[in-house]
Amino acid sequence: MIELREVTRENLMAVTELEMEPEQMPFVEDNLWSMAECYVEPTFIPKAIYDDEKLIGFVLYYFVEGDKSKENDPDYVFLHRIMIDRREQGHGYGVRSLDACCEQFKKEFPSIGCVELIHYPNNDRGAHVYEKAGFILTGDAVESAPGRIARESKDPNWTYEVVRRKYY
Repeated sequence: MIELREVTRENLMAVTELEMEPEQMPFVEDNLWSMAECYVEPTFIPKAIYDDEKLIGFVLYYFVEGDKSKENDPDYVFLHRIMIDRREQGHGYGVRSLDACCEQFKKEFPSIGCVELIHYPNNDRGAHVYEKAGFILTGDAVESAPGRIARESKDPNWTYEVVRRKYY
């Protein structure tokens, strides 16, 4: 059973040693960077993803309060980062982990109407998993934030990210 657990002193090293496939690395910061972000962004929530007792991935998220003065602007959880270790990919963990995340988010934040994430338009593998998990393109795009991975490119695939949402 897929479950989100706290990142603790006991599992921190294992979480930071999880890896993406080399071709996936430009699309997501590593878990050590994510844990460092939690230090300066106190609203970020890091969790380890387990299948029973096996550590398979990592997720980082936070709550966003919607603008109550606007129609169709719900509270939501922003799924900042999710990754499945390269050794565990290809076993259906991506979709099952996203489903488990969405269930957990609704328990933690009952007011949310959806979960939102963004990804680079050329991240075909990620897009496929998000679609299978029920995340739909909103038609919106956001400018890419500068990250630790250098993305100084005029290629539009690296200067913006597309928005997807999964509604409850």
